[in-house]
Amino acid sequence: MTPMRRPAGFVLVLVLAMLVVLGLLAGGIAAVTARLVAQAQERAQGMQDAVDIASTRATVIYLLTTQRMTLGGVTVDNLVSMGDAGVRPIESTADLESSLPVGSELALDGRVYQGVGGARFSLQDDYGLFGVNWNPPWMLDRLLAQGGVRSVPGVTLQNRLLDYQDKDDLYRLNSAEADGYRKAGLPPPTNRPLATPMELLRVMGWAEALSFMPPAEINDTLSVDNVAVVNVNTAPERVLRTIDGVDEGMARRAIAYRKVQPFLTETAFFEFLGLPKSAEAPVAVYPAMSGTLKLWPSHGGQVGVVHWTLTPIEDRGRPWREDYELIQSQATAQDDVAYPVRSRLFAEPVAARK
Repeated sequence: MTPMRRPAGFVLVLVLAMLVVLGLLAGGIAAVTARLVAQAQERAQGMQDAVDIASTRATVIYLLTTQRMTLGGVTVDNLVSMGDAGVRPIESTADLESSLPVGSELALDGRVYQGVGGARFSLQDDYGLFGVNWNPPWMLDRLLAQGGVRSVPGVTLQNRLLDYQDKDDLYRLNSAEADGYRKAGLPPPTNRPLATPMELLRVMGWAEALSFMPPAEINDTLSVDNVAVVNVNTAPERVLRTIDGVDEGMARRAIAYRKVQPFLTETAFFEFLGLPKSAEAPVAVYPAMSGTLKLWPSHGGQVGVVHWTLTPIEDRGRPWREDYELIQSQATAQDDVAYPVRSRLFAEPVAARK
């Protein structure tokens, strides 16, 4: 009688099944391990980004509070211009009065710089932005006209902005107070000065008027500080176009020129564009004592925005204050367009010898 072979076949199937289970288990363990490693690397990168951004922020604030300003921006390493003879270190207090550009400054026009480690940053002074509380209605009309058709004129928007901020309940022409906001289903006015440019979207009519600009561009274009001039050495294209007679092409030419050589006088700006100097469009060439600092990782990520104000003569106060801080949308990697900072404070550390 032939012996049965079923037990051997059964054992073979069982072994194969166990191998499959072990293979799946090994694959699962490998996948979990890879995910844990990736998470650990992501946390490590996040910690390194935080350290680099904090170091860059502290270093830039230090430069803002200790270095003098020129027409070109914030100087570094205590250098002063000697005109055609070049540059040299500061030797006396008389050197502090020079406003001639050195050539190694941190520009306050929003250009991107390499920070500490993998951080990136940019500076923008408030004179380069459009002051919504101080510039005349016709300049606001020129700004809003860049977005196409509008239903509310600039003078009406400014009246609503003033009523939003003042403490009384009196109406300006075509404006609104708390009852008007309630009827429109909107939060009532705060009756306080605007804290950030984004708060403009709470003012009746302004969200529609600014709908052609994304939130990040609103922060990069408008200022709620006491700004009544346009710094032609730092203003973005949209703000330059609010100056009477300046069109899109002129604004771009001015920006290209000032990257090589800042405008030394207001007259030089108008002569460069072939325009008569207008008293109705006050311009400046020197930076403001306030502005914004933007920080983000070089590989992309959220952008931190800090509004700073220099207060060197404040009694028993700090030499600066931070007015507000917010987070903007993510930035793309900008390794290929970031300018190096020509200062020893941003030099790469020397590796220790083994």
